[in-house]
Formats: sequence, structure tokens, C-alpha cells
Amino acid sequence: MKNFTRRNILRGAGACIALPALESLAPRLPAAEKPKKSPARMVCIYAPHGVRNSDWYPKETGSDYILSPTLQSLEPVRKELSVLTGLCHPRMSANVGHAAAGRWLTGVQDNDRILVDFASPNVSHSMDQVVAAQLGRQTRWPSLQLSTEAGAGVPGRSNTLSFNSRGLPLAAMNNPRALFHRLFVPDTPEDLASENARYQRQRSLLDNVIRESKALNRKLSHEDRARLDQYLDSVRDVELQIDRNQKWLDQPKPKIDASQLQFEFKNRSEFLKVMYDLMLLSLRTDTTRIITLMSGVEVDSYKWIEVGVNDTMHGIQHHGGNKGTLENVAKVDKRGVDLLADFLKGLQAINEEGCTMLDRTLVLYGSGMNNGTGLEDGGGNHSTRKLPTLLAGGRSLGIKQGQHLVYENDATPLCNLHVTILQAMGVEQERFVDGSGRLNGLT
Repeated sequence: MKNFTRRNILRGAGACIALPALESLAPRLPAAEKPKKSPARMVCIYAPHGVRNSDWYPKETGSDYILSPTLQSLEPVRKELSVLTGLCHPRMSANVGHAAAGRWLTGVQDNDRILVDFASPNVSHSMDQVVAAQLGRQTRWPSLQLSTEAGAGVPGRSNTLSFNSRGLPLAAMNNPRALFHRLFVPDTPEDLASENARYQRQRSLLDNVIRESKALNRKLSHEDRARLDQYLDSVRDVELQIDRNQKWLDQPKPKIDASQLQFEFKNRSEFLKVMYDLMLLSLRTDTTRIITLMSGVEVDSYKWIEVGVNDTMHGIQHHGGNKGTLENVAKVDKRGVDLLADFLKGLQAINEEGCTMLDRTLVLYGSGMNNGTGLEDGGGNHSTRKLPTLLAGGRSLGIKQGQHLVYENDATPLCNLHVTILQAMGVEQERFVDGSGRLNGLT
């Protein structure tokens, strides 16, 4: 029989329908020869307020580039990452204000994400949640949303990078100890009974909502019925999640050695270190395969005193070209990259069936804003052009690494990178918002 792939289609009556992955149509291999692969994983890490451009962007391009001062700590994993220059959100206004985080993985402006009108064509889920919808059912947690601030924030001041298919934000966690308990501390029989009771109460509430909505539906206009149907779709999603959670209650949580974890922290650097440690454990135990982390929110009031910066990141980002202020921006940038480098080295040190965990993990690191135009390092305004972006890992997922790629005229959509990541993660999607295809040079 001719071999079939996931790209094969059924043709008939003038229609083309893509086939799912069908094991019965795949090439037959003896059991001993079937390849084993560790799962694909994805981590998206957000650094707020942009960077000091002159210390971030390498001067050379291609595979022979030299790491810039800010990126020096990435030397041990240099061949496993790419620096991407010139990506942007071209359809958005040049000045993003303080709404960059909510747009980074969605490509959609907050004003377009109409929360009450679920039928709006502008509602968009974030790229990580597109992946989670396909891969998340295989793990206890479909995805993790982590941040320095808890909750969802508000439009224009998001605490999370993740938005569901109706454009609603997914609340982030910012307590390492609570995160550890959720992921790894075994539930007692009392805990399990309490959780089961809570799920039953939730299901009863949802049943009442659905029953009453059917009576209401007869009184509504055509437009309102469409909105109600969209709302009920979200209720059904909650039902499915409750069923899923109940099934996982019977599965024991992974056992880990937590002796090296430090839950007491004196500064932002130590907080991020323990969050990175927990992320690595989550991936290694296959507790989840999709993680987003905000290493700071826009208009962050934190002062990076541990690197000698006695001002907020938001304050120094409005540098106006001041040399001393720009040096402080570079110090914060470098600390963020140093922490990222340790995380990447941790992934690289774990061997999995002939490759490293980093080979099968895509790590996106960057910001949703740049310091603007007018000076080499920008004028200090919040621009959506020339977004600082790194992509690490993913060699076994088909990603070509070890290069500095420059996309001219600052006009290439960041969403083209999102399409590249989606396809590498196994999501067969040709477009994402204004991303019309894969990013050149990575595959």
C-alpha cells in the first residue's frame, strides 16, 4: 500500500478534507524498529519593556556572528539558539503603550479582543494555547501560566501571556511554593474527597446554567442566540475540563527530590531562579509540555537592586538616550539572559533517547516592545518594531539553530515565527493572525 502522511487528503465532490494521523495507514514497522521519541515541548518567556539595542543585537549575521555583550552568557548553548532581528507586529500602531504583553503571543490588540462578543472575528487565542489544545490532553496540566504577578491583570496591563479561543486571559500563578504543591505534593484522601465534591458542585452548577439557557433561548433575537451559543460552548469546555480533572485525580503525582529547591527569595533574580527550576521539573516529569512565564509585567514597580539598579525597569526604559540610564537597562537585560542561559543548560544536560531535552523543547524568549526610533538605542518610547527575540532548542523538531537572522525593514511579522513554532510542535496550521507562513531561515 502507498504510504500515507498527515498531509494526505480525501478528495471527493469537489472538497478536500485533511486526514488526521491514522496509525492503520502508516508504514508498517516491526515492533522493535518503531522509533521512540520524547514529547515536543514549548516554553515562552517574556521580558518586559524591551532591551538596550546596542548591547543586545549582534553586529554580524549568519552562523559566524559574535554574541553581543548582553547575550555573552549564552555561549555554552550558542549553537542551540538563534537571534532574530527585525520581527514586529506590522499591522499594529508603532507605539504599543503598555499593552505589549497581551499581544506578544496573540498578534491581536487588546481593543480588538472583545470579551463580551464571542462571535467577533477579532477574538484570538495565544499561540501557546493553540498548541495546548492539541497536546495538552496528554498531561496532567494542559499548560502552565506563570508570572511575577498573579491573576490575569486588565486589558492593556496583562499579567499573563495566554488567552483561550474566546480571547479570555488565563490567570497566572506567581507563588513558587503553591505551584510546587499543585504539581508535586501528593493529595491526601481528604484532599481527593474534597476535590471530587468540588467537581460535583461545579457540574451541578453547569447543569443548571445549561437548563436555564434553553428556556431563555426561545426569548432571544437571532443575534443574541448566536452569542448565547458561543457562551454555551465555553460552558461545555468547562465540563470537559472537569471530566479531565476528575480522571487525573486517580493518577499519582510524580515523586521528585525537592531538597535543592529554594522557596525563600530576597529579590527578583532568586524568584525567577526557583520558577525556572520548577519549570524544568514540570517538563522533565511530563506534568505539562507548554509553559509561559512573564519575568516581569509592563509598568513593573520592581527595582533590580541586586544588579545595582535603584530604579524600576519601566522608569529606566524611558531613557531618552541617557548613557547612564541605558547602562542600567543593559544590566537588567543581562541578568534576564543569564537566568535564561542556566535554564537552557539545564535542558541540554538531560538526555532523552539519543538527544537532549533541549533538542525537543522550543524556548522563545523576548519582548513585545522595542525602545523606539530616533537614536541607536531608541528614544525610550514603546514600539512594536524590531522586537528583541531569541529562539532556542528544537533541533529534533526541525529547527535550524546557531545563527543571527536579520529581517530587513522591520516589516516581517512576529506571527511568522509563531507559525514556525506551531508547525514544529506538530500543529498543522499555515497561518496565524498576520503570519502568512514559516519564518525564513529557521527550517
